[in-house]
Amino acid sequence: VMGDISGRRGKVASMDVEGKWQIINATIPLAELYKYANTLRSLTSGRGMFRRKFSHYEEVPHEIQQALIDEYEERKAAEHS
Repeated sequence: VMGDISGRRGKVASMDVEGKWQIINATIPLAELYKYANTLRSLTSGRGMFRRKFSHYEEVPHEIQQALIDEYEERKAAEHS
């Protein structure tokens, strides 16, 4: 689970244990949470759950900005050809 959080550009804030549960508090960009419930269930043999709530806005990393711009320009060029 920790590796998956990192792979989604997530940052772990804390880890706690409550009874039989391990609680991980992390911030993960919303764009990276697509189908996360399915992935978490798979990683935890169906036992994992997650909750999300808005935390803050943050600037998109430059390399992702550039990829989005390139994709937009390709689509725009394809529409006009």
